[in-house]
Amino acid sequence: PDIINAAVTGHIRSLWIIATNPVVSYPNQTQLRAAFAHLDFLVVQDGYHPTPTTELADLVLPAAVWGEKEGTYTNSERRAGKANKIVPPPGEAKPDFDIFLAIAERLGCREELYPNWTQPADAFADIKRITKGRLCDYSGMTYEAIEAHGGLQWPFPEGTDPNVPSRLYADGVFPTKDGKAKLIPVNWEPFPDQPGKGFPFILNTGRTVEHWHTRTKTQQVALLERMSPNAWLEMNPDDARRLDLRTHEPVSLVSRRGRVDNVELRLTEIIAPGQLFMPFHFAETNVNEVTQDAFDPISREPNYKQCAVRVERSPNRRTL
Repeated sequence: PDIINAAVTGHIRSLWIIATNPVVSYPNQTQLRAAFAHLDFLVVQDGYHPTPTTELADLVLPAAVWGEKEGTYTNSERRAGKANKIVPPPGEAKPDFDIFLAIAERLGCREELYPNWTQPADAFADIKRITKGRLCDYSGMTYEAIEAHGGLQWPFPEGTDPNVPSRLYADGVFPTKDGKAKLIPVNWEPFPDQPGKGFPFILNTGRTVEHWHTRTKTQQVALLERMSPNAWLEMNPDDARRLDLRTHEPVSLVSRRGRVDNVELRLTEIIAPGQLFMPFHFAETNVNEVTQDAFDPISREPNYKQCAVRVERSPNRRTL
């Protein structure tokens, strides 16, 4: 949020977006549009085009995707894996590594940023150097060991036996002054966009099993797109009776920030009275037109889960 807010105020005039699609995924799209309107230059680097974000770019840098480039990745289990190049990237697409080196070369800072780097293994060597002696120590990992063992978990300092499972805090000692874990109490606070007059419902957003993030990939899979081609809004039947709404009827979702029209209404008792749910994957009916741009003060994670809205019949209803 800090970058987008800085663009709104004019403190950031150029933006380079890599491998993400904020025109669908960013909360409170009104704020994002304001940020883009203040930019002098927008660069989007992605493996897919067109996307709603690449269509707004002054410059699109076509990037290679999985199977078209080499490197490592680390998942939330702390496990580093190896990705190998199977086929060359199509057309003008290049691996992110090559794009970064080329841009740095043009800007005259390649050796300053990436000294003597020529291949992805050089970046991995830098990760090993930087993490040595830290909790997330990669210093003992090699490409060969990662592949031989189907991934390795950090911490993995030099001399570690890859056949011994890596487990954090097995000895009950934590990286604090006294070796004890610190549990930090926080005071509960109500979310800022409370329901009230004109906006009586609490909206929750999330995913559906058929799609991933903003559908740049999964909408290209005919089976998945056929199973879930459009967004929908879930509501408790008691609320629908009170509003005289019927299942599959096209409705509008309205908040203090924006609205989404012509969304299919689905009635289900899975949703509690007074609450609603809508998936976020769909640019055509983007639920993030109504979400709030409230962020955790420490993690900076957005609150996609709670905002006040109302539901009404769509003004220009279409057949769903």
